[in-house]
Amino acid sequence: MFRASRLPVLVVLIGVCALVVGCEDARTFDPADPARGPGGLVGNELPITNGQFTGGNDSLPTARDVVPVAEDKVPDCDGDCRRYCDGLSLKNPVNRGLCTSLWGVGLEPRPIVGDEACRRLYVDMTGRFPTYREVKNTCQGRGWDEVVKSLIDSEEFVFINQRRWSDRFLYHTQTVSVERIFDMDRLVGKLYRGEVAYDLFAAVASAHPVMTRRYDTAADRAEALFNLFLGRPPLGHERSDMARLYVLWTNGYYDHPQLGMRLPDAFIRYRCLDNEGKVDPGTKGECTSILYGYNELILTPDIRTGSSSDQMWSGLIKSDEWSKLQLPGRLLSQQQAFWEKAVDDVLDQYLGYELGTQVPAVRDELVRYLLDYEGDIRAVHYAVATSVAYLQSSTGNSPTTHRWAWGPLKQVEAEVWIDTLKHTTGYNLSECDHRLSSPNEFTRSGSIGAVALLQNTRWELRDDGNVQTDYRDLAQNLGGCPVNDAGRRFKIVSILTTAMQLNFVNRVCNAGFDARIEGAEIERLLPGGVNADRLVTEDLAEKIVRFQTENFFGRAASSAERREARENGELCERERCRAVDFARPACFALLSSAEMLFY
Repeated sequence: MFRASRLPVLVVLIGVCALVVGCEDARTFDPADPARGPGGLVGNELPITNGQFTGGNDSLPTARDVVPVAEDKVPDCDGDCRRYCDGLSLKNPVNRGLCTSLWGVGLEPRPIVGDEACRRLYVDMTGRFPTYREVKNTCQGRGWDEVVKSLIDSEEFVFINQRRWSDRFLYHTQTVSVERIFDMDRLVGKLYRGEVAYDLFAAVASAHPVMTRRYDTAADRAEALFNLFLGRPPLGHERSDMARLYVLWTNGYYDHPQLGMRLPDAFIRYRCLDNEGKVDPGTKGECTSILYGYNELILTPDIRTGSSSDQMWSGLIKSDEWSKLQLPGRLLSQQQAFWEKAVDDVLDQYLGYELGTQVPAVRDELVRYLLDYEGDIRAVHYAVATSVAYLQSSTGNSPTTHRWAWGPLKQVEAEVWIDTLKHTTGYNLSECDHRLSSPNEFTRSGSIGAVALLQNTRWELRDDGNVQTDYRDLAQNLGGCPVNDAGRRFKIVSILTTAMQLNFVNRVCNAGFDARIEGAEIERLLPGGVNADRLVTEDLAEKIVRFQTENFFGRAASSAERREARENGELCERERCRAVDFARPACFALLSSAEMLFY
């Protein structure tokens, strides 16, 4: 094995970096933009497509006049069925794939009800429920394809997907350098702005320190790659073969001068070399994959390793070396299963069930559609969100057991619920930043750079310099804002979580008028122009409930809800209740309903 001098810290390498073309500049650090890594080397030109996707305004057909497929039967599309579907000229790939299992076999989808679709889309693309005013401004009077496109082009869409990928990569600053985490988050942002194709994204991610440093061995890294981009663990021979392309990576630490912290990061360990630092014919097989063709991955050392080290900090890797190291991701992206997993992930994100498995034709159509758009993952989001599978109602009893014949119904994530309450009531609560799962590490460092970094994140600092954790504490108890060490994100409905949610809603609404609780300002719970001390009448009670229903649920109050409001208003009028006495309990009743937890 080639040997050179040991290099335990970053400082010695600062002068070396200036001699190397394409390596990161270790001398500069901007707390407002701390991202350092291979994500900064890609996606810096024009978007890969113009973002104008087709299939968003199909005219939906009626079902064939045949006996609908039986509940216990798998739909079987005969020749007449196929000719019927082929003659429809459907543009949306999901609609095309579904036809032979829906209209072609005599099944009708369930029509969407009112503003249900807009409310659903808002959660999926912005991360919170809309108010009724937002529903009217965003969705009413516009083509649905235009609505979907406008939200895809929003920064909220980018952010919500950055948070989803943080759950997949398990960002954790005690395991991976904060600079690398910010770089991967930047790369995900480029993916959802259409600046990076999905296969290029996977290639960069396959050799990104966020992944390689997160796992201990080459085999563990290979297994993580398969799970991430193929949706399954590798078979034994796949694991050992792919591991040969990960043997160059090892885990280490570097001292960050501006943060005053020792950060974990990935290092290159030179393998398959002889004592002169050249490729060793006898051992190069240990660095060569043969499952997907003959693929050798060997790097040779130079001045960057110092005088007596066989390792190099990943911050000094040149751009052409990054390209070589990204071989595992490029190999997987050549597999059909890679693209199938990409579209399956989007289907599950919007529908909450495995439509691609239940109706494989949908998956096949979406894969072709994604490839037609050069791997722009936004195209799949657009196609699914404008499809009949998404634009169906989930209300009422299902007329069929075939899952794709009625709309999605999902449980919201903790952040969606909390952010909705913050937005609609104005309740004062801090935030959580998915990039820094353990912010207290940085407050403890005592360095100006670490504090400046925190000040440029979504975390809020108290006057004593510590992190405000009210949002995090609530979200983590409900399954969100994960630390990503031993625990991950979860969704659950239990006595414990329900009690926590009710307690928080009580704090927001202060339905018990507890002087110790600082609830939402009463002005946010009452229609404009209504004084808190105004005496309640039936009309005013209905007006308050209509206002809160529109604000909290993003829809108009039903006739039953208005009638019940008037009945309670009559009782309140007898007791000479004030508007505040009616509004706060009404707030509690609405915000604690299941409609705030499922959509």
